[in-house]
Formats: sequence, C-alpha cells, structure tokens
Amino acid sequence: MENLIFAGNAVAPTFVVIALGFWLKSRGILTGEFISRGNVLCFQVLFPILVFFNLYDAEKIDFTYLKPILFALCVIVVCVSVLMVLVPRLVRERKQQGVLVQSVYRGNYMLYGLPFSRSLGGEPCVALATSIMAATLPLLNVIGVFVYSFFAETGEKPDLKRAAVNAMKNPIIWGVVLGAAFYGFQIPMPSFLHTAGKDLAKIVTPFSFLLLGGQFRFSSAKNHWKPLAAGIVAKLVILPVVFLWIAVSVLDIRGDTLVPVFIFLAAPTAITNYQMAVQFDADYELAGDFLVYSMVFSAFTMFFFIFFLKTWGLIG
Repeated sequence: MENLIFAGNAVAPTFVVIALGFWLKSRGILTGEFISRGNVLCFQVLFPILVFFNLYDAEKIDFTYLKPILFALCVIVVCVSVLMVLVPRLVRERKQQGVLVQSVYRGNYMLYGLPFSRSLGGEPCVALATSIMAATLPLLNVIGVFVYSFFAETGEKPDLKRAAVNAMKNPIIWGVVLGAAFYGFQIPMPSFLHTAGKDLAKIVTPFSFLLLGGQFRFSSAKNHWKPLAAGIVAKLVILPVVFLWIAVSVLDIRGDTLVPVFIFLAAPTAITNYQMAVQFDADYELAGDFLVYSMVFSAFTMFFFIFFLKTWGLIG
C-alpha cells in the first residue's frame, strides 16, 4: 500500500496540472494564441534559463554520471537503427513511417525529466537528469531532422550539416553550453541576477504542463488506429521494459541513478514530434494523436513502473 501511495504521489501532481490546463482551455481562459505564445516563451526563454541554473548551481561534476549518460545515448542510436528498418516493413504509408520512428524513440524528457526526477529522488536526480538532457538533446535534434528528411515524400535527401546547424540554433542547447561554461570557469554572477533567474526557473515546469493540458485534442484516430496502438505499446511498454532490464541486470544501474534513466525511457512522446511532422509534411494527424494518447496512457504506465521499481527496491 505504501508503494502504491508513493507511485500515486509521484504521478498525480503533474497530471492534475495538465488536467487543469485542459479545463481552462475548455472554458476559454487559455486561448490558442496564449498557448502558442506561451510555448515560445517556455522553449526559447524559460527552459534555457532552467537548464542554465541547474548546471550553474551544481555542487560538483560526478563522473559516475558517465554510465547512465552513455546508456541514454546508446538507447537513442539502437532504437533509431531498429525502427528505421522495422517500421517501413510494417507500415506502408511513407508519411506515417517517419512519424512512428520519431514518436517511439523520442520521449518528452524536457518536460518530464526534471520534475519527476525531483519528486522521486531529489536534487541529485535533477543534476543527473540535466546531464542526460545536455548530452542527448543535440543528438535528438540532429536525428529528428534526419528521420523526417529520410521519409519525406518530396525526395529531399537528409542533410546532416543542415541538421547540425539547426540543432545548434536550439536555445536550450545554448542554456546548457553557457551553464557549463559558467560552472567550469567559476564565473561569478550578481546576486540579484541569480535570484531573478532562479525565480524564473521555478515557474517553467508548472507553466509548461498547464500549456500542455491546453493542447489536448481527442481527435478521431479511426483512420490510423493500428499504427497508433502499436506505436504507443512500443513507446510506453516494450521500450521501457527492454532497456530497464538492460540497465538494471546488465549495467547495475539502481537507486537515484536509475530514476532519470527510467523517466528517459518511459516518458510519453515529445511535443516537437508533432511540430516537425507539420514542418516536413508528414502525417501530422497521426503525430498529434500519438502525442495526446501517449500522454494519457503514460499516466497509467508510469504509475505501474514506479510502483514495481519501488516494490523491488530498485529506486528509493
């Protein structure tokens, strides 16, 4: 019973905020324009500030982080390699192939990683989650452009140079770079700027989840329910089970170190997948449904994963 309460307390706060955002949107309080502008504010300003201060205020660089970071990078490479071969054999429509590949391997770690790490393991887990985000974000952005370009019907060939340049334009990556530089060179910061920055960093997570709830759309999925269902099972069940087994049994990753790794594997698909599907003229309706339904079902899958990891003593 204690472990059920622990799992519920870990999952419930986030989804309460998401549900509030959905209700506010239905009441017309959160408008489409406000949500659109709010997303720009979060991803171009607030999230870079958050990751900057997570790195700037880190007490020390712990080289034990190297194993989970390398593991996360390997998960990305292995998943993309397998999916690029497997998905075209199972799904005929080319516009759906890139969406499924991208939606299965890329989770919404940017929104779920830090708050869940804090609630499950405290500040040490947040530091590791930030490190995993810093290491994986450039690779995820480059591969994302490559995947959608590869499956585009326009015949456009993947341009790795352009993908790398686009990835480096990401403001969050610059938050990581600057945070690491300020930390590494011990650059002092005026106390008023530090206080203002920390205050801004505190609002980004609940604000982002509120906006996320406002974007919920239970659109009809009857035209692509088979690839949608298969993709969600792969994203929320098969991928976490397989790689959590490897992390625990093969690499002996446990305790606080396992928490950010688990979230990296079990988080629902990223919002950016839908945005990229629109940009590359892929099946954005499938991408939108995948985003919504993976978020809905992740409330249950993450609850049970947390419950079993806690029960088996793999997390504290």
